[in-house]
Amino acid sequence: MKLQCFNPNAAPTRVILVRHGRSTYNDQGRYQGSSDASVLTAQGRQDAFQTGLALNDISFSALYVSPLLRTQQTAQEVSAAFKFSRRSPISINVHGDLKEIDLPRWEGLSYRHVQETLTDDYRCWIERPHTFEMLPQAGAKDVSPRRPVQDLYAQARRFWRQVLPRHAGQTILVVSHGGTIKALLSQALGIPSDQFHTLQQSNCGISVLNFPYQQSACLEGMNDTSHLGEILPKLKAGRQGLRLLLVPDTGVPDLQPKLLDQMEITFSVSNGESAQRLAKMLLAQNPQAVQLQINRTDIPHLWLQTLNKRQISGQVGTEMLTGLMVAKTEILQEMLSQVLGGDPSLSKGLLLAAGRVNVVHYAKSQPLPILQAMNFADFALSQRGSMLCAS
Repeated sequence: MKLQCFNPNAAPTRVILVRHGRSTYNDQGRYQGSSDASVLTAQGRQDAFQTGLALNDISFSALYVSPLLRTQQTAQEVSAAFKFSRRSPISINVHGDLKEIDLPRWEGLSYRHVQETLTDDYRCWIERPHTFEMLPQAGAKDVSPRRPVQDLYAQARRFWRQVLPRHAGQTILVVSHGGTIKALLSQALGIPSDQFHTLQQSNCGISVLNFPYQQSACLEGMNDTSHLGEILPKLKAGRQGLRLLLVPDTGVPDLQPKLLDQMEITFSVSNGESAQRLAKMLLAQNPQAVQLQINRTDIPHLWLQTLNKRQISGQVGTEMLTGLMVAKTEILQEMLSQVLGGDPSLSKGLLLAAGRVNVVHYAKSQPLPILQAMNFADFALSQRGSMLCAS
């Protein structure tokens, strides 16, 4: 997405996106959609407050929030954290286009019920979200089927076109929902709607977008939950398959994350001698890991050929394997752009940082890989207030 109406002398507009805290429907494993029956749990409120503390050093011009209660409560906790830190209050703007995806026939139903009794609909939702249709609730005036994902993408487009021109060169905070944030990111970066499920959004996950003048949007970070004490984002698509950790070889080894010391890594793939040295250093606590070195530059294509979703599903069984890949930034950017199914130009908008981990989950339960996080912060660093989105 390019915005033509900005002042060419203005700094990039920066948008920090936060999903709401954990809710009662999250705990119960129920679809929420645009229903307003779900509210924050005690843990959800605590995490939202912690998120506000993590964002405290950022100067926001405005806060935009969905009209649904669980996001309103999240924004209140974030604002309370700001007040606790004695910073100036921030104006809160409720925006209807930040509501969650509308799934009227599923709202309140458990995930298991939908999977087991609405099998065909669920399969379409997972495999072809852009064509998935749903009838409105009984009694609605318009009884024609809707396409929820397509409607959500149109909603996200409207939000960007209405809000961004108001904040040229400023930083704004957006508190919304998992599906809505995925649509906002996709519309900004040019990710097609058939890739809707390739982005993970965790409760209180932080994502960062930059919109430079007359240039495509850039993703600075996605779904960072390190401020909540998580080593990596939780596996929402199940604990089967393969989780691939991508670390850029930037020649700055002293900035590399130490969180890998706490993980069991099965194998590593490195590209080039410096990447191999870095991989060995990162695997100091995983001497049993099988280390492979590949000198070819077409790693993304080679990876897709040898470790695609079908092969992983057939080989892994009930295990969750974790692998490490270390390569030049441009190689990893190309890999991530393939994961997201976007235009090749998308890779330039993925701003991979030194010392941060990018996480892709090849889940056995999903037909496409899932980008769990981009530039996930080392928790030890975030505890010292050095989060990516606060730099």
